[in-house]
Amino acid sequence: MFKKTCPLYNTKRLYLVCVVTVFWLGSCQPAADKKKDAASEKNQQSEAIPVVVGRVSNASTNDQLTLSGATEAETTVNLGFMVAGKLNRVTIQEGQTIRAGQLIASVEPTDYQLGVTIANANVARVQDEYDRLTILKERGSVTPSDYEKAVTGLEEVKARQQLAAKNLRETNLFSPISGIVARKGANAGEIIPQGQPLFQIADIQPIKVRVSVPESEVGQLRLGQSAQVSIPALGQTFTGKVSLIGAVADPASRAYSVKIDLANPALKIRPGMIADAQLPSTHRAQALAIPGNAVQRDADGSTYVFVVDIPKKQAFRRKVTIGQLYASDVQITSGLRADELIVTGGAQKLQDGASIQFNQPAR
Repeated sequence: MFKKTCPLYNTKRLYLVCVVTVFWLGSCQPAADKKKDAASEKNQQSEAIPVVVGRVSNASTNDQLTLSGATEAETTVNLGFMVAGKLNRVTIQEGQTIRAGQLIASVEPTDYQLGVTIANANVARVQDEYDRLTILKERGSVTPSDYEKAVTGLEEVKARQQLAAKNLRETNLFSPISGIVARKGANAGEIIPQGQPLFQIADIQPIKVRVSVPESEVGQLRLGQSAQVSIPALGQTFTGKVSLIGAVADPASRAYSVKIDLANPALKIRPGMIADAQLPSTHRAQALAIPGNAVQRDADGSTYVFVVDIPKKQAFRRKVTIGQLYASDVQITSGLRADELIVTGGAQKLQDGASIQFNQPAR
């Protein structure tokens, strides 16, 4: 009876219940936390992206000569008429490709056709006179001086006949080479003088790149040596060969002129384009190198790689500056240190800070 009605008894009972509850909760909480942590770790492992990793290495390579220049035609010819007159036909446009022997333009031929007719008539007349005097000479009825005049007269009119025929042929202008029309300087209907250059034809297959090589480097070059030529206007790199090494240096720059031949079957490379040529040098250089497929590129053109944090098993994005190409590797001029671990395969699937999975660090 006392236990049920005594306030002190009820207070002790409530206190005991609270203590038991606290101990029970304390014993259950760590187990729940452990289950939660294990589940989280399992999820992170399942979300880890498998990648291939590699070490940034020091590479000893031949240095490169990087030279700037411009493209120019293999052969350039300026064409004009050897006779004066009125242009009655022009068959080409600037930038057009043409073949050797193709008609470019023609001059009104009427005057020159008449000149041939007159020359033919003079030859016929003088030929008759020559034949008559030849018969008289055989009979002894003509003096040697008169006969000599007939001979020279016939030679003269025949020469004029040949000249008239030549002038008539010169009313048509043909291209002596295959190539592109670099300049068109006249149109049909214009009166053109004799000998004035009106058209320019450029042979650009192959096309040449002219660069200047410093005096200290020219001794390393040889004819037929391979060169990589980048043309920014086309966004392409071409492989060419050294075809000429200048024999005399420019007095002001002390540099030698070098020409590199580039195949140009599609005629996309035109004369006057800026070109950057790279030629191997005998100088040895130390540089950081990584596989080319490790380098990623942003929309704005900046380059970056993913650097691996081994303890965290995460990959973090880092901007880098690339230099020269070494076969399948690229030179890194800034952004990395030797022996850092980077992602070399599977980087396209990564975001900054992504969890990654790999077997072991590359040696």
